Amino acid sequence: MNISLENKDSLSRKNKGLLALVVFLGILIIMATTILVFAIISRITHKKNDSVMIYENSLKITRPISILQEPKGTRIEKVTRQSDRMVLITLRGGGPDRLIFWDIDQQKKVAEVKIIDSGIDDK
Repeated sequence: MNISLENKDSLSRKNKGLLALVVFLGILIIMATTILVFAIISRITHKKNDSVMIYENSLKITRPISILQEPKGTRIEKVTRQSDRMVLITLRGGGPDRLIFWDIDQQKKVAEVKIIDSGIDDK
């Protein structure tokens, strides 16, 4: 009789340990699922459009682009899409600052505007 009581007692200890482990793992699963759901909802509701817009307006190049021939020391400051066919390129250095209107389809310069300092200070 003594042997069967010890055996029964040890089984109940094992069951208690297993039950505690199952409860602990269940709580972890519920917490992880809750965190995941809140992260998904947060990303959907706080979507930033600034970084997305850069890629939406990117140019699709189907053939090699012609070389934009500018003087040495010229830097491209900004490229702005004006329409489906036209891009505005802002250049600095290598002479006066200038704006170039570039036709994407024909791959050529359509117009150039040189920005010259008039020397008049606005005060």
